[in-house]
Order: sequence, then C-alpha cells, then structure tokens
Amino acid sequence: MKTTSSPTKMVTLARWVARILGTLIVVFSLSFFIANVIEQGEMPNPDFGHGLVTFLFIIALIGFLIAWRWEGFGGILSAISILLMATVNVIWVHAGKDPGSEIIFLIPALLFIYCWWRTRKQLQLQQNSQDG
Repeated sequence: MKTTSSPTKMVTLARWVARILGTLIVVFSLSFFIANVIEQGEMPNPDFGHGLVTFLFIIALIGFLIAWRWEGFGGILSAISILLMATVNVIWVHAGKDPGSEIIFLIPALLFIYCWWRTRKQLQLQQNSQDG
C-alpha cells in the first residue's frame, strides 16, 4: 500500500541530493578556477570555443545557485546550459568526440527539475481536491 508521504519523502531526498551535488560542483569549480588564476598570475584568455564553454558552465553554476530558491528555473537553466556546453564541446572544441564528463553535471539539474515537477503536480492535486 502506497502512503501519501512516500512521494514527499522522495522529493525531499532528491531535493537535498540535488542541493548537495550542485553546491559541491559550484565550490569545486570556483576553487579550481581561483587556483588556476593564482597559479598563472592572470585571468585565462581562451579562444572563442573554450570561452563559450566557460561562459555556459558559469551559467550552469549560477543555475545551481538559483535552484536553491526556484528549483524549476534554476534546474532548467542549468540543464540547458550543460547540454549546450556539451554540444559546443563535441562540435567545436573537440571536433566530433563523444561528450565528456560535463554530462555528469546534468544529474543535479535533472533532480532539481524533478523536484519542481513533483511539487507542482502535488500542489495541483491538493488544489483540485479542495475545489472538488
């Protein structure tokens, strides 16, 4: 028998996994960037393809932070940015190679979208039961 709290527990678990993974990605990425700048003594000056990938990755990181408050918007922003980043990497930067490790960053983005979707769906069901 399925309880009504089961989906809520699953959404809560997914939400915290997404938050933890997203925060870890942001913290590690920023620490690697800062270490790289300190090591080189200046800001990196990438070519256009690498610059575009870097820009899209920064947008994905911002999306992870936004998702703490607005799961749907932040998750979708991160997911689209990561997919575009992987596409630019495959087509432009690495010229036809398979997508690399950037695809793993989709996990917290998809979890944020899942949490937003389930919460939204649950609120609609509650509202319909109160109306009817």
